[in-house]
Amino acid sequence: MGFTDDVRQALIDRIGPGKRFHNNKRMADELGVDPSQLNRFLKKERGLNSESLGHILDEMGISVIFGDEPADASKEVRFSLPDTDTSDTTPPEPQPDDYMAVPLTSPAIAMSPGLIPEEDVEGWILVWRHQESLRFRSNLVAIEMRTTEQDMKPTLHAGDIIIVDRSDTTPTPAGKIMLVKAPGETAVPHIKRVSTKPVDEDVELIFFSENNRINPPSTYRLKRDFHGDITRAIGGSVVWAWNDMSKK
Repeated sequence: MGFTDDVRQALIDRIGPGKRFHNNKRMADELGVDPSQLNRFLKKERGLNSESLGHILDEMGISVIFGDEPADASKEVRFSLPDTDTSDTTPPEPQPDDYMAVPLTSPAIAMSPGLIPEEDVEGWILVWRHQESLRFRSNLVAIEMRTTEQDMKPTLHAGDIIIVDRSDTTPTPAGKIMLVKAPGETAVPHIKRVSTKPVDEDVELIFFSENNRINPPSTYRLKRDFHGDITRAIGGSVVWAWNDMSKK
């Protein structure tokens, strides 16, 4: 079926005794559309105008994703509450719209473009979407710092979980903590700080750690080493972290 038929069938499936809408009239009233227009749409007699379609999509909680847009890694959240509550007081219910489920995966998978394959999702991290550093972001992935990742100590340790915004590949301001990768197919992604400077009609990328004496900086050129594609060098920026405070 096409999109129009999918919407029509989704509405029909929600009409009837015991369902979300008892009848067509109740559905039209709750969705804010003209009853006669809705009836004709359900009977395939005519389509919906853009305003009515917009009302329906909004009220049904339906979002539209275009095929040429990058897919978000994070998922919407739905809470399932227990059927019975034996406590004297009932706490306020959590609101699903306030949270996102962020896939936990390896640095190599996080660095790869596109959706995270289901078999590569190691778990899900529930985050509050209104946190200042996460607000208005959606293409997020979570990474657990491995024992081999020593470059960012003492800021980050093995076992810490970081959130990476894969849509943010701009290496400014200088010193931004990012998921980066050296040139070459076999190179392993790391968490590093990044700075840049213009050099000979190119951009120099400097990847450096918290302790440059132990882990010297690595320097590359955007055009020369990454074919001018910043996403080959940077997989996203670190926007949040859960730290093991026992190591601070």
